[in-house]
Amino acid sequence: PVARRLQTDEFSTEHRIELTLDRIARLNPRVNALQEVLTEQSLKEARRVDRLIQSGRNPGPLAGVPIAVKEIIDTTPAVCSAGMDFLSDYRPEQDAPVVRRLRQAGAIIIGMATSDPGAFGVRTIATHHPQAPDVTVGGSSGGSGAALAADFCVSALGTDTGGSIRIPAACCAVSGFKPTRGRVPTQGVRPLVWSLDHVGPMARSVADLADVQQTLDSRFRNTRRGDPTDFVVGYDPHYYDDADNAVTQGMEAALKACREIGAEVRQVTLPDPDEVLDIHLIIFCAESAAYYHTNFPNHRNRYPETAKVLIDLAEEHTGYQYVQAMRERVSITRRVGSVFDTVDVVIAPTLPILPPARTAEEVTVGGRSMEFTVAMVRYTCLFDHTGNPVVATPSALFGKGIASGIQIIGRANQDADVLSFSEKIEAALKLDINYEISQVGTSASPENE
Repeated sequence: PVARRLQTDEFSTEHRIELTLDRIARLNPRVNALQEVLTEQSLKEARRVDRLIQSGRNPGPLAGVPIAVKEIIDTTPAVCSAGMDFLSDYRPEQDAPVVRRLRQAGAIIIGMATSDPGAFGVRTIATHHPQAPDVTVGGSSGGSGAALAADFCVSALGTDTGGSIRIPAACCAVSGFKPTRGRVPTQGVRPLVWSLDHVGPMARSVADLADVQQTLDSRFRNTRRGDPTDFVVGYDPHYYDDADNAVTQGMEAALKACREIGAEVRQVTLPDPDEVLDIHLIIFCAESAAYYHTNFPNHRNRYPETAKVLIDLAEEHTGYQYVQAMRERVSITRRVGSVFDTVDVVIAPTLPILPPARTAEEVTVGGRSMEFTVAMVRYTCLFDHTGNPVVATPSALFGKGIASGIQIIGRANQDADVLSFSEKIEAALKLDINYEISQVGTSASPENE
């Protein structure tokens, strides 16, 4: 377990957290992965863990593990503004259930990770990639991904509505997990799209994801059904017809790893990404507009630009288009469910391209120019609608901090199975990812480590 691994040295929890805080103080100004660092609170929590250990009591399964929390998740005593200026004074009175569970397990909440404003976008423009400063960290959990890649924490919490855990995992060459919808409570998390919002962990290894997920999901043990060594793996080559060559190489490496561990690999058919994107846009716009019109009707001129565009689109859609999109969602969910009648997991790329430039407005996918957000959610948003558990993890390296990524999708409510299988694939891929931080920002920034 991750907590036991941390405790193999001679240092106290407090000293390890002091070292982490020192690293954050030196490097976060140029990465901006964390909007707020909970220095006093994290040291207080660390001292509590040390006292429990010294008294011979169980400090919890995540004792001393530093975790960053996305700033849209209620965490005391932090500001949880969701990146929006009209919420800049919002300090919740209590922790969200997910944060409370982490603290009860002994985790140290180190700080609040930067989010795209309102979690609408997928680029977290305020945050710099720790290894590749000109490349996007993805979003909307971009601060969570960058905090991991900068070694500010061992795990981080993100949210996923169209891919916002998996996209930054792919861009930052880390791993992320979108649980089965409904398994992890979303109370105390700033809503975006009520029928799509998920909360899940991010980490630099799949094994660490599983350790954290066991704390977030109180019934995690009930999600193990089979022996991952006997799994049948499905993939749909037409699903990623328009992927770049580097992405295809990553898929080939992942399928080779599946065969090496003894899994059977067979072709399946997934819903076409263009069909899913049409459904996703209508539902996303309608439900996010409903939340903001209801809760912040007087702040429309202060909404983030992406929100303004999507809410304007919502007003162009009719009620029957939303109803029809919801009906079509039922259809695609059944079609994905039928795929799992013949296989145990499905593998697909996370992104159709390698992580693009951080300021790109459009990217080229399969010879077509696509708007940035549409391209980034192209392969991910399907599984927010179906609710399946998904691990996102690197599959092939293409430079310092740059990797192609895969999604490993499991049957609904078999979260432990998909994590266990993904851990075996991660081990078979044998990737040695360099997380050494690069120079970012102005010449006044601290010297490169």
